[in-house]
Amino acid sequence: MKETHTDQHKGCMFSRTRTSLCVLSALGLLTHASATLAQEAEPQTTEDEDVVEVIEVSGMRSSIITATEAKMSSDKIMDGISALDIGALPDRSVTETLQRIPGVAIDRYMTQGDPEHFSVEGNGVIVRGLTQVRSELNGRSTFSANGGRTLSFGDVPPELLSAVNVYKSPSADQIEGGIGGTIDLETRLPFHDNEQHAAVTLTANYGDLIEETKPAFSALYSNTWDTSAGKVGWLLDVAQSELSTRNDSMYVRPFFYRDNIEGHEGETVYVPRGADWRTMYFNRKRSGGYAALQWAPKEDHEVTFTYFVSDYDMTWNEDAIFVGNDPFAVQATTDSVFGDDNVLEYGRLYQDGGIPMGSDVRVSDQTAKTEDFALRYRWFNDAWKVESSVQRVNSTSKGLDSTVATEILVPYIDVDFRGSLPKVNSDNEYLATPGNYNWNFQMDNQYDREATMTAVDLDLTYYTGMKLLSAVRFGGRYSDSRADNADTGYNWSALAVSWLQGGIVEGQENITPDASDLNLNTFDNFFGGRVPSPANVYAPIVAYARDYPQSYETLQDKFVYADWAGWAYWSQRNLGDDQWQNNQSEKTTALYAMVDYDYTDGKFPISGNVGVRYVHTKNVAHGHLQYPFVTEFGNGAYEDLDAEHSYAKVLPSFNLKMELDEGLLLRFAASKSMARPDFNSMGANLTLSATVKESSQGKQEAGEPLGPDDYDLTLSADSNPYLNPMMSTQFDLSLEWYYDESNSMYAALFTKDISGYQVYSQSQIEYGGYTYNASWPVSTGEADIAGAELTINHFFNNLPAPFDGLGIQANYTYIDSSTKLGNDTRPYDTDGSTYSTMPYQGLSKRAFNLVGMYEKDNWSIRLAYNWRDEFLMSTRANGFKADDNSWALPLFNAPTGYLDGSIAYKINDNYTVVLEANNLADTVTKNIMKQNGPGNHYGAYHVNDVRYALSLRANF
Repeated sequence: MKETHTDQHKGCMFSRTRTSLCVLSALGLLTHASATLAQEAEPQTTEDEDVVEVIEVSGMRSSIITATEAKMSSDKIMDGISALDIGALPDRSVTETLQRIPGVAIDRYMTQGDPEHFSVEGNGVIVRGLTQVRSELNGRSTFSANGGRTLSFGDVPPELLSAVNVYKSPSADQIEGGIGGTIDLETRLPFHDNEQHAAVTLTANYGDLIEETKPAFSALYSNTWDTSAGKVGWLLDVAQSELSTRNDSMYVRPFFYRDNIEGHEGETVYVPRGADWRTMYFNRKRSGGYAALQWAPKEDHEVTFTYFVSDYDMTWNEDAIFVGNDPFAVQATTDSVFGDDNVLEYGRLYQDGGIPMGSDVRVSDQTAKTEDFALRYRWFNDAWKVESSVQRVNSTSKGLDSTVATEILVPYIDVDFRGSLPKVNSDNEYLATPGNYNWNFQMDNQYDREATMTAVDLDLTYYTGMKLLSAVRFGGRYSDSRADNADTGYNWSALAVSWLQGGIVEGQENITPDASDLNLNTFDNFFGGRVPSPANVYAPIVAYARDYPQSYETLQDKFVYADWAGWAYWSQRNLGDDQWQNNQSEKTTALYAMVDYDYTDGKFPISGNVGVRYVHTKNVAHGHLQYPFVTEFGNGAYEDLDAEHSYAKVLPSFNLKMELDEGLLLRFAASKSMARPDFNSMGANLTLSATVKESSQGKQEAGEPLGPDDYDLTLSADSNPYLNPMMSTQFDLSLEWYYDESNSMYAALFTKDISGYQVYSQSQIEYGGYTYNASWPVSTGEADIAGAELTINHFFNNLPAPFDGLGIQANYTYIDSSTKLGNDTRPYDTDGSTYSTMPYQGLSKRAFNLVGMYEKDNWSIRLAYNWRDEFLMSTRANGFKADDNSWALPLFNAPTGYLDGSIAYKINDNYTVVLEANNLADTVTKNIMKQNGPGNHYGAYHVNDVRYALSLRANF
């Protein structure tokens, strides 16, 4: 609705403490206007009273002071990170920056819940245990075309930003949509700096596993002029960076209850299905641009136009070998060793005829682009402020995921689980023989997504001049959004997998690929040499995956299948066909009224706001409905479906800030917030089914006519266009102590009572006059979340030189949760046993950040350690569930810490050289598969590059 910045004109009745003035003075931000405010808020000092001392600071300390001032002066509970120097956010991606903020965590996988594809720079952002986070650019909603409602933060060049703020308690004038919190990315404006400013950064990025160096650069120019038409300023900022990384992974598959293992007949022992390994290469190019034009024709008028664009091109490819066997057919040799708990510790796994394993080459390409246009007009005088803006967001994302695999019947797999890392190997000579492979399958997934939003808003503020009731705010916002998501899903097709070879009537000679069709991966320097390299693996050459669709047609032409195996023929799905479309249109209308209060005459001065926001949402999911192929129920009729769903919500909020003592603040917030379901959860392509009841099969066999009551009517879908938003009733309490211009401590408590959590469950819906039992996502889940945050920022100013340049930042987050889920979401062990209540997905109970800093003279040194406790990834992760869902294990990410660092040397006032390093501890990320009988075991291990970036920064 409005930019979340402090009002800067003289009509603002904001009250500052003396500590706040010290902070501003230290930064040189005490402008004439804010000094006037300070004089109004504070009595004049006499000669005997202390005078505010102006201290010049820069670098990390100045950034911390800026973020501290934003937190202290905010009318909401928030945290943030600032970068006064151009391109000086403390990490190489926005997601990595966000993980430093208390209460914020990031997901380090390409897709949430997918343990098989690691993301080096992080992916999803979680605030206080919730992924339902709203993203903003300069106080206005923005997003990526990814089927969700949030910006892909990893796509955004951090060089374009001046601050990243996280708002944890909403106010009525904030746009609704995030029950976890709101993340606001701030950019610079020309009027922020009244002088000409130019900056350039040149960077080289290097990964030690992939052993490649990639370039990056950013440049900014800003200037302002006083003209006859008023004050004018413009700013241009561009950035581009490339990155190449490598990720190695090993997997231990689930353990199964067995009583027929050789040498242990009649005993209960646990044997894994198998183990496998892979290497993934990741390359991305991220570029962006930002332009801002400001015009102030008069002192009380201001017009601002901004344009922000982010381009993200990514490709990754992997060579992998993976088990595809019957878990109950695996045997262990008699010399294999089992522990006291009867779980296999090390030994050799084998299977009659060989263990079927797939070996693939997989290529995934994505291009994504987000553009944000915004025009804002602001007028103010002593009593009024009027602000209005028009915004347009255009976002696209297009990609292809292509996999081609061979199959090999591996004679054995050697496993050893006794060390901190497993040892996995097989018959190297056998796997290095091309003639032992046959063609397995090909699989493609195409997607093309577009999303747009047009939004207009109007905010009016009346400054009353009264002591208690300082301002009245009211306004509204209207948005019109559209999301067109075309996605073919994974189009899997068998080629000559061993169990299908009997159905090949022509092409038996082509079952085995030629040596020229294959590429040998020797897994050199696997896991950085910390484990023996696993056996060589032949996978198809990358051209078979990349030269889609011609390569798929070439493979398909090798075989002719019998009639009973005719389903094996591959057919390219047309991305434009109706069945692959998920098109949404959504209109929202919001109105709010809010009162700012400010009472400074009491012993404990208070300020804050209380208000209410009314939001109406109308969503139309455009899709198609397929009726059952039974005469009574539509006889397969196919019709357009515009599934309309609307709802209205009232969202009250209350924020209180109390000054208990000089620099000691107590805050309390209570609110109700909402998060709309993602667009990819609201698809309206539905297929209805009618099957004869078991009790009526006799009538059918006897040729008797069947009526509607003789059928089971069902609907099974992964989306539901009638989903309701998640709702949260939440309370926050924080104590903040600002005991020096750069030193502070915070403690916060919070609770969230959540309803409308999406779970897979049963419900009923009516189509064509009949009621169908639907198994799909519904908004019936519940969750309770409670937590605490502790933070300290401290510079050791009183230590003797040279130790007076030392400083620390530390924060700790504790979150507890409980959920009520539908039966279709609950995990089941491999023996069919169940589990107790699962925690909220993606939520870590504990997390902390510890940052050590040293800044003195021309040196600036930083070491940052981020640790996150275990969290539930999925109860349906690929590789840890049965195809028929007869078993599905809960998979957790193990407690993990990452160490990053930087060293900067200021050559002179204009030039600085910086060396940054990520993943200095060379962390192994592990996944835990939890089982009842065999206990908990690591199911996956990932390592990636230690990344280095050497930069030269120039500022003029």
